[in-house]
Amino acid sequence: MFTKKKNQNPGQPAQQLTQATPARKQFVFVPDIIAPPSVEIDFNHIRVGEKYYKTLFMVGYPRFVSANWLEPLINFEHSMNVSMFIYPTSSADVLSDLRRKIAEMEATIASQQEQCLFGGRTKAS
Repeated sequence: MFTKKKNQNPGQPAQQLTQATPARKQFVFVPDIIAPPSVEIDFNHIRVGEKYYKTLFMVGYPRFVSANWLEPLINFEHSMNVSMFIYPTSSADVLSDLRRKIAEMEATIASQQEQCLFGGRTKAS
């Protein structure tokens, strides 16, 4: 299996496979397609070939949004991938948070109504 060919001269080196032959120049190989021509890694972006890539991470959303609040992002004139990850939460935790928020909102509304009744003054004044 790993023996020398019978017609090869012992004094001549075997032809190396790394030499470019005309047959190799005619074919396109998978590593040539997969590997990018260049990669640049910078502090705030990555460039692969002629395309730039950047990752932005949002930890929260605005408290109040208007209609079409994502419109500038959706209608951006360049191609972009947007991913949203929503992590599951138990129903009991969500209901507890909603009850607390409702109590906070009711207290805020009552406080604002009370201030209107006293002309913007609090009871202590």
